[in-house]
Amino acid sequence: MSFVAKNHFVAFIDLLGFSSMVKKDLEAPDGTNKYMEELFRVHQETIQLAGGVINLDVVQFSDSVILATEFKKENFNEFLWLITKYQFTLFSRGILSRGGVAYGKHYYNNGFLYSLGLIEAYNIESKIAKNPRVIVSSDLLELLYENEEAMVTSKLPLIKENDGLLFLDYLSFCEDGIELFLDTITRGLENGDPKVREKYNWLSDYIKYKFPEANLSNNRFK
Repeated sequence: MSFVAKNHFVAFIDLLGFSSMVKKDLEAPDGTNKYMEELFRVHQETIQLAGGVINLDVVQFSDSVILATEFKKENFNEFLWLITKYQFTLFSRGILSRGGVAYGKHYYNNGFLYSLGLIEAYNIESKIAKNPRVIVSSDLLELLYENEEAMVTSKLPLIKENDGLLFLDYLSFCEDGIELFLDTITRGLENGDPKVREKYNWLSDYIKYKFPEANLSNNRFK
């Protein structure tokens, strides 16, 4: 067997709050599992991503999702939009996510994964993203595009935050307005865990930026 790693675009996605959901479910009496069915449905939808327009490696374990496609510029736009829609699907089911998109040598075969691109994407997720956003590597964007104007022309689903980082604009898929999610956001803002509140504070600012009419605070995207 020949083991040849090739350059790929790689995304690492972390499902936030996953361990808490599992703990609550598996410590509850049988038949009262609140999250298991929903998380299984998300898992099935994750697997189905491999059947899209571009050839995609899809791996999910615990709260981690890895998506990768061959490094071809014509794949990049589709790859980002696919991840953006996936993140919104998670959001619409009440699951926040965080991640990174990078590139590097990558090999995947029948469950065996060996990937420098994954390491780069994971480092972005774990060290840089912090909030419920998927950050795209600035090195990758500079490699593919001459300047920000070229990125705009390519219609990439990106927003620049005031920290200079570019993240996937998953609320662009919120075509029916944000009202259905406001109760969930409000509960998150009132959560007793300060780490959880900080994530919902960020999300509140993002929502206000996208939907100025929403009755939520905003100070981050000015």
